[in-house]
Amino acid sequence: MAANSARGRARADLARLVTARLDNDGFRWEAASILRRAVGFDGWCWLLADPGARLPTRDLGENMIAGQSVRHFSRRHPEAWAVPWQRSGLPVAVASAVTGGDLSRDRAWRETFGPAGAGDYMSAPLMADRTCWAQLHLHRDSGAGFFSADDAGFVAEVAPTLASRLRDGLRTRPADGDAGPREDPAQPGTIILDEELSVVATTPAAWDWIGRLGLAKTSDAEPLPGFIYSVATRVALARARGAEPPPSARARLQAADGGWVVVRVAPLTGAAGGYVTTVEAAQPQDLAPLLMRAWSLTTREQEVARLVIDGLSSKGIAQALFISGHTVRDHVKAIFGKVGVSRRHDLAAVLTGNFHSRAGRPGPSS
Repeated sequence: MAANSARGRARADLARLVTARLDNDGFRWEAASILRRAVGFDGWCWLLADPGARLPTRDLGENMIAGQSVRHFSRRHPEAWAVPWQRSGLPVAVASAVTGGDLSRDRAWRETFGPAGAGDYMSAPLMADRTCWAQLHLHRDSGAGFFSADDAGFVAEVAPTLASRLRDGLRTRPADGDAGPREDPAQPGTIILDEELSVVATTPAAWDWIGRLGLAKTSDAEPLPGFIYSVATRVALARARGAEPPPSARARLQAADGGWVVVRVAPLTGAAGGYVTTVEAAQPQDLAPLLMRAWSLTTREQEVARLVIDGLSSKGIAQALFISGHTVRDHVKAIFGKVGVSRRHDLAAVLTGNFHSRAGRPGPSS
């Protein structure tokens, strides 16, 4: 009875929280506190995701991996960061349920979580519009009991609400900021990693970009944000499997100031091997596919929006897509309605992230 009452309060608290003027980091901290009261856990890690890359980006939480080795964990357990791709109805995964109560059957628990003092753990992909926008991982200490089916059921119930709020948190309009290009560091940052993903060399600009992300480093021995090791691990695995042409990977994420950054990792050739990582301002071609998805544009609306960004007139769009001018105007009107703008210039700015956003931007728009 008490558990049902706590979960009822949590539902109400989450319903209020989704309308709060918080960025996605602030929302996750507050939501985790509410979830802890409803489910009960000792530690958590909440990762935003780049759904196009199927990779984690901004991590937050009380993560037991911190203080150990995110780099080592990423290389040993790359599947832990695998982001589901356009699937719906995925169940919440609970280690004790998957292993029949014998956690030692789980490799990640046996090699990393168990030795760190963890007991049961739960993982939930947060899906909205058939897209994974984040992953939530909860764990209990070894002396605590297992998560119950009711615990997992509650997290599964609120997961769509959490996912939609985090997706909507990526939506920023000129009304929330100032139209016009951002002032980003002049040069991309470059980081050279060896085959073990240790830092070999960097440019000064790299640390400017890393600082702008606002993500805590694990330790002095591992100075990079954890998601960079995940991106590099993706490339390392593809190269190890003999992928041709030589693989590369990227992840797009918002910095602490709301601006957009893209991180790219590519393999180095030669006997020494290793990887080159670049960190720079995301360009319109990087962001438009992600932001159109975040604004829930349909496939046809995305086709129209791309041509609006390119500066085509309604007539030009109609000719390019073999549709009538009236149909083009209907699509543009629908897109304006979703994004909350009334001018093509503002639409292009929204869908390419090409304006200054203010801190504390509003929660999801209706």
